[in-house]
Amino acid sequence: MMQPLARALAAADAAAAVETMAEDVTLHVAVHPEPFQGRPATAHFLGAVLDGPLHDIEIGETIEGQDSALLMFSSQVAGYDGRAEGLLVARTEVDGDGRISELTVFLRPLAGLAALAEEMGRRLGGPRPDGLA
Repeated sequence: MMQPLARALAAADAAAAVETMAEDVTLHVAVHPEPFQGRPATAHFLGAVLDGPLHDIEIGETIEGQDSALLMFSSQVAGYDGRAEGLLVARTEVDGDGRISELTVFLRPLAGLAALAEEMGRRLGGPRPDGLA
């Protein structure tokens, strides 16, 4: 489940990353109180984040279970000196086609997350594709 996503993230290929996800995927990110729902909203978010704010992504360890997986990574963040460390928690539907149904993203340190949030706010300042503010 995580290897295709890991390759897509390392290549900053948002379209390939979204291909690993179910149509009704739910994406949770630290700086939004509500999740992004569905592939279009997820594609919009990943396209914006992988187009510069999060770059030079290096994939670390992955741990996979039957219907969940963890992927650790590090990356440069625009506006932050130093590397940030991240964790993706992915879940798939047990009876599904193996695509990711839920993805939660964590990033540290706080200064790196704040720099990413500021840049993403500029990039996504308009209405979100899922209709949430």
